[in-house]
Amino acid sequence: MDRCAHRNMALSRGRVRDGSIECCYHGWRYGADGRCVEIPSLEKGTEPPANAAVRSFQTTEKDGFVWVYMGSKNPTQDPHSFPHSGEPQWTTFRMKTRFAANAFACLENFLDCPHTVYVHTTWFRSRDAREVRARVVPSEDGVEVEFFDEREAKSVVSRLLFPSGKKMIHKDRFLMPTTSRVDYSFGPDRHFIITSQCTPINERETEVYTVITFRFGQIGALVKIFFAPLARRIIRQDVKILQAHAEQLERFGESRFTFVKSDLVGPHIWELWQRAGSDGNAAMATPVSAEKKDITLRF
Repeated sequence: MDRCAHRNMALSRGRVRDGSIECCYHGWRYGADGRCVEIPSLEKGTEPPANAAVRSFQTTEKDGFVWVYMGSKNPTQDPHSFPHSGEPQWTTFRMKTRFAANAFACLENFLDCPHTVYVHTTWFRSRDAREVRARVVPSEDGVEVEFFDEREAKSVVSRLLFPSGKKMIHKDRFLMPTTSRVDYSFGPDRHFIITSQCTPINERETEVYTVITFRFGQIGALVKIFFAPLARRIIRQDVKILQAHAEQLERFGESRFTFVKSDLVGPHIWELWQRAGSDGNAAMATPVSAEKKDITLRF
């Protein structure tokens, strides 16, 4: 856990020194197995007590991030990759955002199209609702949604980034345990991928690491200059609405959700977490179908 065995200070505030983690408060140092290897205030050569230890977890470095495996057994697969990150002709930028909301609320928000009409009006979508067909394909470790007949929205994002007159391929994905991915593709030279990894801090806070990778011909670096602040503005709108949502849940002390057909991904996230033994954050009346299905919705 992220706390020193001495006075419970967050070890994440410390630093790595000689292959160990040094606490920022009193300098206690811990090895990779979690055992304390040095207490600077004690006489030199004094062995730390046996109970001066913290729990350790397996870690791996990938795509510029340190991934922590929280399970008790050895991991059976590598962490998810951020697609095309660092590849030639692809441009990438990253965002780290703290949400005052739980991981379920964040994931459902990132993969929910209807809210964009109201929360991101004119920036991402407009209020001229149109019928769109969606195909929902569940799997053992996630769910994929592909949208058909989705027309160009009257928005800032569409005008600046989406090519007019080209067919859009839009797919949303949830990957266990806490990853979302959104793809907008217009052919080999215009493709946008937004991947968000949600790390729960506690029951009310989530740290979200977002990697946006896109292909925009030869001017990707120039596009990044205005795309990055635009993306940050849009995500701040999500931060604001999810904070209001969390405050409302705290006000009434319970979650009373009603799922309808247009809630394409949320019920699947909840059920997958239940199967994995996680505590869910929503109430479901009936199990979600594992069959592929087509749904018509408006946004």
